[in-house]
Amino acid sequence: MIKLIFLTLVFSISALCTIEAKSMPGACVLTVPKDPLSAKGLATPYILKKGNCDQTIADQQVFVEATIFDPATRTFSVYHPLVINEGTQPAIAPVVPTLPKRAVVGLWFGANSESVTLEGDIHNCVNGLSSKDIFGQVAFCNAEPFFKAVDAAGTVVIPPLGKDIHGQPCPTTRHFGVIDQDQSDNVITTYLQKGNRFAQATKKNRKRLKKFVEFSNGSDNALVAELIDPAIRCTPFKAPSLMEPDVLLGSMALNELHASRQATPVALVPASNPMVLSNNKPSIRKVNAYRKGVHQRLIRHLGQATTKAYCQNYNKVAPKYIKVIAKELAGRPSPNTDVANNLLTFMGQRYAASWTNLGSDKTLKVSSDITVTKDKNGVAVQVHFHQSKPVKKHRKDQNEEKLMENTEAKK
Repeated sequence: MIKLIFLTLVFSISALCTIEAKSMPGACVLTVPKDPLSAKGLATPYILKKGNCDQTIADQQVFVEATIFDPATRTFSVYHPLVINEGTQPAIAPVVPTLPKRAVVGLWFGANSESVTLEGDIHNCVNGLSSKDIFGQVAFCNAEPFFKAVDAAGTVVIPPLGKDIHGQPCPTTRHFGVIDQDQSDNVITTYLQKGNRFAQATKKNRKRLKKFVEFSNGSDNALVAELIDPAIRCTPFKAPSLMEPDVLLGSMALNELHASRQATPVALVPASNPMVLSNNKPSIRKVNAYRKGVHQRLIRHLGQATTKAYCQNYNKVAPKYIKVIAKELAGRPSPNTDVANNLLTFMGQRYAASWTNLGSDKTLKVSSDITVTKDKNGVAVQVHFHQSKPVKKHRKDQNEEKLMENTEAKK
């Protein structure tokens, strides 16, 4: 059996600009089936259109994740709708789930590609502000009604975070120690591939296919739940799978609900997040459109989602936190061996890259507290923790920083 799980975190920042669906490699178009929130719709494959993307190519793959809430029992379940290439059939037909009566279904989309644009039955979906101003790798369907149903249900059991191996509260996707420049993105879904055909990643399907590749979405959610949590003896929030019995699955929605227990400082999508910029500028509407999809507090003005406050907390928390759990991370494999040789060096290079991509160096006028040493192939092999130093700025950087600060200060 060949089992390869690609947990590549794709730093596809689109140069901090508005992302537009366009005809280019990596700009994927995904066809949503009819009635996608029904049992039949969930079991109908999503079609990745020919031209720009191919589900057999690692950096062009798209994923779908459904989380289901039962208001009667106030419980959750998880299902992974299948994505296949246009003109093909599934390797094994998806399981038709049995949904609770009056179930509320939410869909979350993630991509290893540059972007994903939804078409088809998308009247309950949010892809950004428009087809010319999308988030990028992320989209949602019925996410806001899903979270509203959870909130309206009264007492819903969200498990405690617990303590890690060092006695600290376990991290969530809103912990400044584990976020990056585009937090709360992508999903935990994995698929099985045999040739150019695909199947849901269940025990039964693994047994039937025998030889296959298992691949996944480059995801902050998977990084925390599948890699960091096990390393530091934490337990993510999981719910029963609707694809097979006796299996628990995590999801983006469950992670965000679990993150409601995050103690201050709480990392919420900032105005500088590349996925919420509109025409190269911060956008209240786009910030809120994204935050609705991940159950985060909405903003009335950009001053409530400033880059400066976000970077200050990132600088205060992340380097110290990563250093505390460094031993545990160093003993775990890297999710992407092309960029780092273990989980610690991966987290180190991720922080250093995010510091620059967020513009934290310009905003706070200091360099990253974490640097890495790379080998001749550009792979991070050593992490260095040190006191940040002042950054010398060129006049162009000063002008860009002043423009950003003025924009964020406006209500």
